[in-house]
Amino acid sequence: MSARQLIVLAVAAIAAIGALLLIRGMGGRQSDPAEVADASPIGGEQVLVVTRDIPQGAALVPSDIEVRLFPNDSVSPQMINATDNPSAQAEYVGAVTRRPFVQGEPIIQGAVVQPANGGFMAAMLTPGFRAVAIEINNDTAVGGFVQPNDHVDVILTAMVNGAGGREEARSSIVLEDIRVLALNDVVQPQTSGDTPTRTEAQVAVLELSPDDARVLAQADGAGDVSLALRSVEAETVGMHTPRAQRSTPGGGGVRIHAFGSVQGGGS
Repeated sequence: MSARQLIVLAVAAIAAIGALLLIRGMGGRQSDPAEVADASPIGGEQVLVVTRDIPQGAALVPSDIEVRLFPNDSVSPQMINATDNPSAQAEYVGAVTRRPFVQGEPIIQGAVVQPANGGFMAAMLTPGFRAVAIEINNDTAVGGFVQPNDHVDVILTAMVNGAGGREEARSSIVLEDIRVLALNDVVQPQTSGDTPTRTEAQVAVLELSPDDARVLAQADGAGDVSLALRSVEAETVGMHTPRAQRSTPGGGGVRIHAFGSVQGGGS
């Protein structure tokens, strides 16, 4: 064997030994227990979320709820924290949703309610509010296009004595921005279709404060009550007349939130 061949073999052997030592050193660093111990775990809180799109008024079943890790700075006090309460997932089975949820959305306190011994409609009510039913028809409910969870104004139309003793029809908005809970037994709004569906309802259930419930009862006894549908967009501040104390057309002391009048009646 020539000297040149011996040199080539020696260089190859040295390179192989160096490569082996390098590979061993890299493997040792990757599995070093000290380095693994030094790695910082991801911080966060375990939060309850829904596993699918949930409609308003649905009772949560076990498969609807799971726990996910949220970064600490993304956790709101209103979220259901399973880190602090490991039994939270079981506790919220059967809770009723007050609004729709989308898949992966955290469950928020106040957006679900434990029905306990109360009924379905009682679970949907905002705390402190009342469900009040009034009779309606297509003429008094925007032609049947009002849907559950829409917001409406309540209009009172009554005949009163006008100038010269003539009877006049006057209309006033007695309540503003009122949530519709149900129409007959329909509690879910239309969510599909190319055109709006008309609801042939005889009863509308409205969500009212105790004071507004009394206002509606007085208005219903003073004349004809109808509903005016409001936009889903927030309205410009100042568009409506400020709230004022007004008397009901024909008496009764109904509190008017905003008002206007329509003249009519016999000539």
